[in-house]
Amino acid sequence: NMSLTKNVYIVFTEYQLLQALNICTGRFNNAEFLNIVYIVRQGRRMKGIIKDKNYNSTTINFKFCDQELPKTLVEMLISEKPNHFFMFQDTTALNIMLGRRMANLGIEVSLGPDGYGSYEDLKKRFEFLSRIKTTFMHVNYLVKNNLFSGKIDFYNYTYASHKFIDNVWVTHPDEFVHRGRNKVKIEKLPELNSECLTLIKKLFSFNTNFPTRDVIYFFNQPLWNTLLDVEYNFLEDVIEQFPNNKVILKLHPLTSQEMKDRYKSLVKLEVLDGDFPAEILISSLQNCIVYSGWSTVLITENTSCNYYFNYPVFKKTEHPIMKQINIHPLKHISMVEAVSEMKFPNP
Repeated sequence: NMSLTKNVYIVFTEYQLLQALNICTGRFNNAEFLNIVYIVRQGRRMKGIIKDKNYNSTTINFKFCDQELPKTLVEMLISEKPNHFFMFQDTTALNIMLGRRMANLGIEVSLGPDGYGSYEDLKKRFEFLSRIKTTFMHVNYLVKNNLFSGKIDFYNYTYASHKFIDNVWVTHPDEFVHRGRNKVKIEKLPELNSECLTLIKKLFSFNTNFPTRDVIYFFNQPLWNTLLDVEYNFLEDVIEQFPNNKVILKLHPLTSQEMKDRYKSLVKLEVLDGDFPAEILISSLQNCIVYSGWSTVLITENTSCNYYFNYPVFKKTEHPIMKQINIHPLKHISMVEAVSEMKFPNP
């Protein structure tokens, strides 16, 4: 059928996949659209998906790319001849090149969310040098993979500032400030719907066997040396100050083995080490405390829970990396410096 509008998505992480499915099911889920989601698995990401099962529906098809060379991947995506191309990161050499090539072919290009990038000011102290270095790395990557067009693209840290981007999809449009000089259309992401969650649960063979009521959920992040101690000590305080509530840690997919062992040595801590996106979990909680340093997971709002970032505790350490990260919390997330500031919605 020639009149079908074809949307093609490229995703590299669990969160990107969740948001691609959110957009498919929430906005393009009728007979006029065909959504094709390319799941590119590199390293340890998204290994939890068993790819021999058939997840396709009438409006959504999946393609798994595990060993494809970048050049092959680009050729596959271009040959789809989409009407609308979606990517969820505008900072990688591959995505930037894809976005430009799609736009040159007259294809509409959308940038979906990759978590906090859109709300975070990354202050690179040596921005000019960093940009030259990143530009060089990108050119190097493209040359190595036979994808270099001869055009050098001077790298820019400003979110969504590429000329080829038509639309930027964000969870909270009222709190998003577009800083690029290019004109973009701001699209509000749909709320996570049950069809999207069902599909994600199917993809990750996810079964709910964790407590969802009156518990404290902590989402860790891959951090550096001394900051790991800060995170761990705060967690110890949480366990101590809430003796009658379960404390559950959902591990980040990139947590080191050493940290996993440290967490597991905490007697009263329950550790979830699944490969599924934490957002599924958040959407099923009731009357819980949800906290993290500054993890993107907490962007997903569940009005029956209280949300906290203990980012100020890390900021106080004056660790050099903390000078580069400035978080603008969303309205549903409170900043705390001590465990005593965290409360249950209905104690």
